[in-house]
This record gives sequence, C-alpha cells and structure tokens, in this order.
Amino acid sequence: MEILLHTGHEHPELLWIAVSAVASFALGVGVGAYGPGIGPDPAADASPEEE
Repeated sequence: MEILLHTGHEHPELLWIAVSAVASFALGVGVGAYGPGIGPDPAADASPEEE
C-alpha cells in the first residue's frame, strides 16, 4: 500500500531542514522566556485616584 501523504523523508536536505527548525524553535522559546517583555502595566496596581 502506498503512503497517502508524502512525508518528505527522502528530501536531500532533510537534515538541514530539521536542524534549522529545531534551532528556530529553541530561539523562539529563549526569546519568549528571557527576552524583553512589555513589562507590567503601571495602571494595574494604581488606585482610581492615581490613574
């Protein structure tokens, strides 16, 4: 029986595709975890008089 969905496992550059996918995922997780965020909202802890 033939595979209905082509998985691309015979692609000649599969190793580099997989390496770049893993590296970009790790970079995204690192930037999301340790990168500069938008910071806390200063109005979130303010009383109504301070807004």
